[in-house]
Amino acid sequence: MNATSLDMEIDVVDDEDRSIGVIKRSEVFVRRANFRVAHVFVFNRSQELLIQQLAFTRERNPGQWGSSVAAYLFAAENYVEAAVRRVSEELHVSDCSPQTFGKTVMIDQGCKKFITLFHCCPKHGQK
Repeated sequence: MNATSLDMEIDVVDDEDRSIGVIKRSEVFVRRANFRVAHVFVFNRSQELLIQQLAFTRERNPGQWGSSVAAYLFAAENYVEAAVRRVSEELHVSDCSPQTFGKTVMIDQGCKKFITLFHCCPKHGQK
């Protein structure tokens, strides 16, 4: 699978979150295409939540606080696959079995963004 980048291909979805085509991530906001993301909230064994502060050099939302991990879904990837992939890429954690706890939709720069929310507690998490 391709690395996460502006050139990555993601699914364009309709108003019901059904795939209707593929687009480069860099074109999503220009074309006002609906798309999918997964957010994972990672807890340790003491139920402490890992949150991240986004880099101040980011184009969007610099310095803001967010979920432990967030991922655009690659084209043809499902929400769980994206969640597992991103936890592994960002946190180097391979024993995270994300559990879905919600789904929401928001308007983001004229696009409908479908967001599935997950939580996990890796077995090797800190006490």
